[in-house]
Amino acid sequence: MIRAPSPTMLTNQTIDPSRQHSPERWHPLLRPFMRAWEWLVPSSVAARDRQSPLARYLGLSLVVGTSITMIVLAVIYAKPIQDSWQTSRAESMIKESRDLMQNGQMANAFFKAQEAYQKAPHSVEAIRYNAEIFLHVRPETTIWMIDQLKDKGAETLEDKMRRVRALAKLNRSKEAEAEYQKLLREERASEALMKLGEDLWGTKQQNPAVLAMMKEVAAKNPDDIASTLRVARVQVASNLPTQVAEGIDSAWKIAQSDDVTGLQALEFLDGLPAIPVEFAIKFIQRLKTHPKGDDRHYIAALKREVKLYPERKTSIITEAMKRYRERRRDELQPFIRWLVEEQQFLEVVTLVTEDEAKAHQGLLENYLTALTMLRRFDQIERIISDPDVAKILDPTTHAMFRAHLAFVTSKPAEDFRSLLITAKDMAERNARFSALQRIAEYAEARGHFDIAEDAYRLTVAAARRAASPQSPLVERAALKGLITASEKNGHSEASFNACRDAITRFPEDTDFLDKALYISLLVGHEIENSLKKAGTLLQAQPKDHQRKLMMALAHWRMSDAQRAIEYLQYMDLNHLTEGQRAVFAAIAASAGFREQALGVAKAIDPKSSMFPEERTCYERVFRAR
Repeated sequence: MIRAPSPTMLTNQTIDPSRQHSPERWHPLLRPFMRAWEWLVPSSVAARDRQSPLARYLGLSLVVGTSITMIVLAVIYAKPIQDSWQTSRAESMIKESRDLMQNGQMANAFFKAQEAYQKAPHSVEAIRYNAEIFLHVRPETTIWMIDQLKDKGAETLEDKMRRVRALAKLNRSKEAEAEYQKLLREERASEALMKLGEDLWGTKQQNPAVLAMMKEVAAKNPDDIASTLRVARVQVASNLPTQVAEGIDSAWKIAQSDDVTGLQALEFLDGLPAIPVEFAIKFIQRLKTHPKGDDRHYIAALKREVKLYPERKTSIITEAMKRYRERRRDELQPFIRWLVEEQQFLEVVTLVTEDEAKAHQGLLENYLTALTMLRRFDQIERIISDPDVAKILDPTTHAMFRAHLAFVTSKPAEDFRSLLITAKDMAERNARFSALQRIAEYAEARGHFDIAEDAYRLTVAAARRAASPQSPLVERAALKGLITASEKNGHSEASFNACRDAITRFPEDTDFLDKALYISLLVGHEIENSLKKAGTLLQAQPKDHQRKLMMALAHWRMSDAQRAIEYLQYMDLNHLTEGQRAVFAAIAASAGFREQALGVAKAIDPKSSMFPEERTCYERVFRAR
């Protein structure tokens, strides 16, 4: 007989499959937490049905509270997390920029630095690096970046000193001096701070207040002879007789030291145009025998000695040749360069053999120069044609020597031009702005102004791409050369564009502004605006003859010949170019002074280089007869 199951059997059975994962199966220490979790968040439908209302409300509150907490935390911390990630990316870009800078890829380094700032404009490191990298090309940007650091409370002493340098580069001298004096008062004296004063004011007349403060700081640190030497440099640059004498005396005392600072004091004194006669002989001997000195200092002593005893020049050179007869090539180069400077070309080829010269680039360049002056052109051609020489000389220098050889041997002009253009193209491919500048100057000196104009333009572009500390100096010189070459080529528009570019780059240079205004009036650009600018410039220097001519030209362009003639009175034509004299004559002729204008025009060489507009003025005077 089959019995029905009892109620007791049913209640003792496990009817909930989730019971196999009940809290009792966890470690005893975890069971209270798991029971609380099971109470708030049931793991099965059956357990959820048995859940009390209190547990349900508490579970729902827990879910809502957790969600709200997560949202609040996201709002609070999302931006800092994003900023942190962006800062990390910016720091990586800055490292890439520094690597590019070390590899000479200046333009790419600048772009990468800007990208880092755009990625994380809040990053102190990105701001500081951009302030550093823009110092030599956009000092106004450097100041703006440092202001951001100041607002963030992250401005360091280095940042403050960089601000002073930027102000000085912008020719805001008074502000730079005020900032520097503030640093001397507030900051602890350091080598970097004293070096800043030397760098900015050690090569020009100095504000006595800054000099006095630098002396005071140095006096508090008598053992810091490096700072004392820096003060001496600034004293000499002050052009105040008492300070100059004190600075030279201080530097000479430091020069008695056998350490590196003593040698630096000697180098500083050697850089002066003249040194006191009372210790000139001792100075030359010290320069020759300083323990830290090398062949460069010995050569500097020889230069001083020849200048002091010109009648003994031959014996001094003969004695020095004995010293260098057995020297290695690297040690020989400074002496050979000096012999070339002293035009001792025969001594160069006597001391150095052709094989020795062909094995060393520095020696070879001086050796070829000596051969050129000795007119040994066959030997030069043989050396230049040697395949081994082509490996030693860099391609640009090799191409330049080939062009120079064609010039000195009077080869056809087209051959010389072709070789000179090849050298220019080689320098452009290698991005050597210094070589491009030398080629431009070389072409200009030999009358090939079109090549010079192109080379100067390439020099400006290469210097900007390189963005090195030397770039602004090279760029300024190249722009001046470009303007001159354009004038000699008669390219008024090219010259005007170069002047306008120069004004944008160097707004403080009034020479560029004068030239730009003159050409603008000459070709008829923005006459009324140019008239106002020319009037402002003339008020600053009422006796400037070229500015008087600009005012006259402006009124003449506006068909007011009578007003124009007022500015031509009492003008010294010796201060004008021949093209400007032609303009003077045309204005005078149009105002009725034909005989006087004709006299000025007849004195102008008709073959002289002029702008087309100046040439038109010149011809107009003769047509008006």
